[in-house]
Amino acid sequence: RGSEYSLTLADGTQVWLNAASRLRFFTSDRGRERRVWLEGEAYFEVEADRKSPFYVHTDAGMSVYVYGTSFNVNAYDDEPAIRTVLEKGRVNVVAPDRTTVRIEPGEQVVFDRRTGALTCSQVRVEDECAWRDGRLVFRNTPLDEVLHRLARHYNVDIEFRNHSDEGFRYRATFRDETLTQIFDYLSASADIRWRVVAPERRD
Repeated sequence: RGSEYSLTLADGTQVWLNAASRLRFFTSDRGRERRVWLEGEAYFEVEADRKSPFYVHTDAGMSVYVYGTSFNVNAYDDEPAIRTVLEKGRVNVVAPDRTTVRIEPGEQVVFDRRTGALTCSQVRVEDECAWRDGRLVFRNTPLDEVLHRLARHYNVDIEFRNHSDEGFRYRATFRDETLTQIFDYLSASADIRWRVVAPERRD
């Protein structure tokens, strides 16, 4: 948590890993088999190879396969859905029951972990992939989701106590702000109070 990483795989594919993410892959060619296993979120620029598809597998049994393209997969295991967003080329998303959806640039496929359903929609790709540039983008986002993403991005634990029935939503973009500055912004736009509690010492 709290860091992003980038790496280049043996086949030339470039990968950017978001905070609290893990990528597993073979260290040998294994006959040019190109498969990775993702926990968390990653952006891929896949080296084109028409004879050998590139597979991204997730813990929910949903997979993505491409031959050469740029796309983002959000597959955090503590979120109710897996989202695949395409920037360039074409992407095939395969559900555990083998249902397959092909998407075009600017589209997103959402896999519902509970129902197993796949839904496709148009999205702003630059917003969905903004984390790669160090930006946190929120578009009508519920406060609990905002705090969840902030905790992962800044590597802190955030406890949210909502003493009202009001549902707060936010539209904002953050880049270089400190967590204190972001909390001040959240407090200025809604009746929210916050405080920092030092962790208990363990001798």
